[in-house]
Amino acid sequence: MITNPLVNNPEIQAGDPTTYTNNVMQAVISIFFIVGLVYFIWHFLMAGYHLISTEGDPKKLETAKNQITYALLGLIVIFSVFALLKFVGTILGIDGLESLQITWPTL
Repeated sequence: MITNPLVNNPEIQAGDPTTYTNNVMQAVISIFFIVGLVYFIWHFLMAGYHLISTEGDPKKLETAKNQITYALLGLIVIFSVFALLKFVGTILGIDGLESLQITWPTL
């Protein structure tokens, strides 16, 4: 039997298309959130490095502060999208969005 590695429970894949679709949607959304968090961490660290290496230049200081601000705003947008998806799932009764969770990868 061919299975999808993104779906947690391979026995469900062949039987119920709704559960399969919900599991795939859950996996894809989790991947987007993990990539977004890694992107945030990278930009936050780089902005901190630029802040440290400004050497007193006000223009570089302003640029570094803007980078930190944009990184934090990006993180807020990521979690706002998550909250909005859960809210839409609850209002419209969509099971896949109503039970949405961020699952972290395990080794």
